[in-house]
Amino acid sequence: MSQLRAKQSRTSRPTVDPQQAAGRVGPAPPTQSTTEVLELTSTLQTTLEVDKLIELFAREVRRHIEVDGVAYDDPDGHAHIKVGEQALHRASYDIVVDGDALGELRLYRVHPFTTDELTQFENLLCALVYPLRNALSYRLAVERALRDPLTGALNRAALEEALQREVEVARRQGTPLGVLFVDIDHFKQVNDTYGHRFGDDVLRAVAHAVSDTIRRSDALYRYGGEEFVVLASHTQPIGAQQLGERIRGNVAAIGMVGGHDLKITVSVGVAGLRHGETGDAVLKRADAALYRAKEAGRNRVESGDFEATGRC
Repeated sequence: MSQLRAKQSRTSRPTVDPQQAAGRVGPAPPTQSTTEVLELTSTLQTTLEVDKLIELFAREVRRHIEVDGVAYDDPDGHAHIKVGEQALHRASYDIVVDGDALGELRLYRVHPFTTDELTQFENLLCALVYPLRNALSYRLAVERALRDPLTGALNRAALEEALQREVEVARRQGTPLGVLFVDIDHFKQVNDTYGHRFGDDVLRAVAHAVSDTIRRSDALYRYGGEEFVVLASHTQPIGAQQLGERIRGNVAAIGMVGGHDLKITVSVGVAGLRHGETGDAVLKRADAALYRAKEAGRNRVESGDFEATGRC
């Protein structure tokens, strides 16, 4: 059963009182399944992309109710989709299906919504509930397919797609892009000494340390084995090198894994995207810088753009 909890703020009579709960609104029963709702359901079932779904829904709502804007926040806080403009008055709906939160949907308008308008909107909203759940489930399945199940980092397939996209964005907008190759030093010795299960714990600990170091706009990928890649958008080469130093320092500070005192270090190779360079080319330069860091003694950062190095 679906549940829509409605709240409206900045209203005056004869509209719904501020913060008034609208109670439960389930899928439209036969008497409410008007042609409009059925047509909307059919339209919304044409996509599994959450952003496109909300855009379609907003467009259809505007055919029936005067609104200045529609906004949607997903339950994980990852997607914030806005269609139109925010305004003084709003009606907010928390969407819950079978106990699962599907996010919050908001309507905005310069003047208050009437009770009849909200009732009409709730009938239309019934057409969104299950397509939205399907779209969120599809997005989760895609995300899981692009994540390394051991470390939680994105996987190599995700890297190949993201690197091409980030390079295209950097070219189009004229913004910098930093690429970092991170490799756990002497990882084979860890596996040989403590076993592969403990080695898995080390991989997770390092991935967690790197994830805590990078910005939310950056992304961490497991390239293979004990190697990771970080894509740092809007980051100049010097900034990428500084990020590499922070990663190296934070990994060295782990100290204990699985109840064992263990000194973990990483070597980092850094490269900044050059004019006209492909994604593969900048990745190879970062990999070459990583190789130099290994050859120079490990636990250090080497840059494909500068001669300077760092080590502790």
